[in-house]
Amino acid sequence: MKNRILLIDDDKLTLSITSLILEKRGYVVKRHECVEGIYDAIEKFEPHLIILDARLPDGDGRKVCQEIKLNKSLQHIQVIMCSGLMDIMESFNQQGPPDGVIPKPFDMDQFLSLIHNKLPLAA
Repeated sequence: MKNRILLIDDDKLTLSITSLILEKRGYVVKRHECVEGIYDAIEKFEPHLIILDARLPDGDGRKVCQEIKLNKSLQHIQVIMCSGLMDIMESFNQQGPPDGVIPKPFDMDQFLSLIHNKLPLAA
C-alpha cells in the first residue's frame, strides 16, 4: 500500500510543485487549499501524513494541527507544519504539537528527508 500525503497550502504553485515531486517518489497525494473541508478530506483520504501550512486564508494551520493531535481518532496521523513565519518553531510548544516543522522556503532534500523519516511511523 502506498503512503498517502495530504498537502494543505493556499499557495497553488507550492501545491503543484510539491505534489509533483512527491508523486514522482511514489506517494499518493491529495491537495487542499483551505481549512474548510479539511476534516472531510482527512476522513475520506485517510492520510498517513499531513503537510500543513501555518497560514491559510480561512484559518490558522497551527490550530488545525492542535485539533488533529488532540483528537483521539486522528492523533495517529503524522503532521508536518511548514511556514515562512519566523515563529513557526514555537508550534512545538503548543498543546497538540506537530510531529515536524520545516520553514519556507524549504530545502527539498531536507523536506524529503523529513517526510521519509515520518512516514515509517505512520504506515
